[in-house]
This record gives sequence, structure tokens and C-alpha cells, in this order.
Amino acid sequence: MLTTKMNPRVFWGASAIAGGLLLLALMAPATSDLLFGRAQAWVIDTFGWFYVASVAGFLLFVTVLAVGPTGRLKLGPDDAEPDFPYVSWLAMLFAAGMGIGLMYFAVAEPVQHYIAPPEAEPGTFLAAREAMVITYTHWGVHAWAIYAVV
Repeated sequence: MLTTKMNPRVFWGASAIAGGLLLLALMAPATSDLLFGRAQAWVIDTFGWFYVASVAGFLLFVTVLAVGPTGRLKLGPDDAEPDFPYVSWLAMLFAAGMGIGLMYFAVAEPVQHYIAPPEAEPGTFLAAREAMVITYTHWGVHAWAIYAVV
């Protein structure tokens, strides 16, 4: 039999906050849209630098781990051999981590950013360039560094 240990204070507290925000969104969609938009803008303006620095730190950390002495560290007994060759392992990792996103969002994301870019005029050459920059940022080595750490 599966038993779980739930902290009632955490569960009911989080449920009350989520329920309150849901009720606000259902009862006053325009007001909640304004409030949530302002909250998001505040978080981005206040902590955006921290997000960028964290992602750069993840990339640096993973690079140091890979090229340093820990890059040769075996996971398992000393006499263990890998079940798959390195290239096959990378292919499986790529397929598992990116497969669904590439199938369903690889085209939609740049089109979405082209139609409604954060900075450029929609439908222009600058919008297309910005859309591809955002897409490469989301699907590039920085995202993989976060996956590797997590």
C-alpha cells in the first residue's frame, strides 16, 4: 500500500493561494490580467539579471564538470562498462529531451515570435531575426546546461 506524508500546512496554504488566484481570474479577468501582467513585469525587471546570470553560471558549471577531472568519473563500479556507446547515449538523451518539443513547437515558436515579437515591429525582417534569436536561446546550449544540472 502506498502511503504519502503530506504537510497539511503547506498543502492547504498553497491550495488557498492557488484557489484565490483562480477565483480572481475567473471573477475579474481584466483586473487579474492587469495585476498578473504587472507582477510579471516587476519580476522580470527586478530579477531578470539574476536569471541571465544563473543560466550563464549553469553553462560554465557544466562545462567545467565536463572538461575537468570529473568528466572521466565513472558512475557505477570500477569494472562497469557502459550499456551504450557514447554517440548512442547522446542520441537517446537528445531524443528524450527535445523530441516532443521539436515535433510540436519547433516551427510554432519562431512563427509566434515573428507575429508578436517582444521588441520589433511584427512581420518585419527584424521580427524574423528576433524570433530566431529567441528560439535559438530557448533551444540552444544554455537550455541543455540547465537540463544537465537539474
